[in-house]
Order: sequence, then C-alpha cells, then structure tokens
Amino acid sequence: MPAVCFLAALAMMILFTAVSVYAEEIVAAPAPVIQENANVNAQIIAQQEAARAAKARADQQIAAQQKAADQARAKAEAEIEAQKRLAEEQKAKAEAERKAVEEEIARKKAEEEARKKAEETQRKFEESLSASGMSDSDFNALCKIVEAEDGHDSIEGRIGIANVVLNRVRSPFHPNTIMGVLTAPGQFGPVSNGKFAVTVPSASTISAVKEAVAGKNTVGGALYFHRGGSFGGKTLVATAGAHSFFV
Repeated sequence: MPAVCFLAALAMMILFTAVSVYAEEIVAAPAPVIQENANVNAQIIAQQEAARAAKARADQQIAAQQKAADQARAKAEAEIEAQKRLAEEQKAKAEAERKAVEEEIARKKAEEEARKKAEETQRKFEESLSASGMSDSDFNALCKIVEAEDGHDSIEGRIGIANVVLNRVRSPFHPNTIMGVLTAPGQFGPVSNGKFAVTVPSASTISAVKEAVAGKNTVGGALYFHRGGSFGGKTLVATAGAHSFFV
C-alpha cells in the first residue's frame, strides 16, 4: 500500500513537472510574435509618416507651381493689356496726325479758295466800277449806308441791302445815282437822323458791298427791305440775314 502511494505521488510529481515546463513554454512563446507585431506597427507608422510627408511636399510643390502659373498668367495678361494700350495709343496718335493733316489740307484749300474768290471779286468789282462809272465816293456811300442800316447782319443780308440800293439806281422809278437814292425823302432812316454821316464801314461790310457791286445778288430785283414778314402790301421776294426784301 505504501508502495502504491509512493508511485502515485511520483506520478503526480512527474505530471506536475511536465505541465509546468509546458506552461513555461506556452508563456515564453508569444514574445517574438509581440516584437514582430511591434515592428510591423512601427513600420506602418513610419510609412504613414513618410506618406504624409510626401503628400505635404507634393502639396507644396503643387501650390508653388500653381502660384508660379498664376504669376505667369498675370504677367502675360499685364503684357497683353500693355500691348493693347500701346496699340490704342498708337492708333489714336495716327488718327490725330491724319486728322491734323486733313485739317491742314482743308485749311490751305479754304485759304486758296478764299484768295481766288477775293481776287475774282476784286476783278469783277473793278470791272463793274469802270463799266458803271461808280466813283470812290459813291462806293464809300454805299458801304456807309449798309453799315448804318445793319453792320451786324449776315454777309448775305448786307449784300442784300447793297443790292436794293443798286436796284433802285437802275430802276426808272428812283434816282439814277447812289447819293440820289440815299437822300430821297423818307427812304433811309440813317441818312435823315445823322447816323449815316458818322458811320465808318467795317472791313466785312466793305467786302460784302464789293461782292454786290461785282454782281452777287441775294435778293433778286428787290427795291425795299424791312425787318419783318410784311411791308406795306409789297411782295416778299427774299429773306437774307435779319431782313425781308420786297418789290
């Protein structure tokens, strides 16, 4: 009996020892796995950090490239705008120069036409003076009455007044001289009120009267003039300047 007990106790001891050794092996076994897992985690974290750093660098590069592209675009747009302004300025300058040349040509043409007209008027004026026998004093009297009647009227109006005087000289119903026409009773107010005597004709009035003597007529055969649309039942034939002209 004691032998059986001893054998049982020995068996239990051997079993306990075996279990203890196995347990130690089981407990000791996970250490390499844990280390391996830790290494894997560290690698994953390192890779994630590297990926984030790479993304940050890529974002910076993209931002830098975008900024450079924006600056290049802005510079290009500024250059285009500058070129556009320069082109517009050059166009405006060219247009101004063209206009100035055209105006100068027109001015010279007008001056030449005016010179020719003045020469032609003077020639006709001298021929008319010679043909009509009009004296210098007659011409001066004609200029004075036109100035006295309305020296501020248009050139056409002043020519019309001179035409009326000359038409009367040629009419069988009026005196045949300029002074005779001007001094006829009740005909020309400036003669009777003294204005005619002190009037000094302007250069433009003298020019207008010369045109009338040279043959320019703005009122046809009118023998009367008056401010207004009617004059004692007479027939209106023309208007020139501030006056109406009648027969």
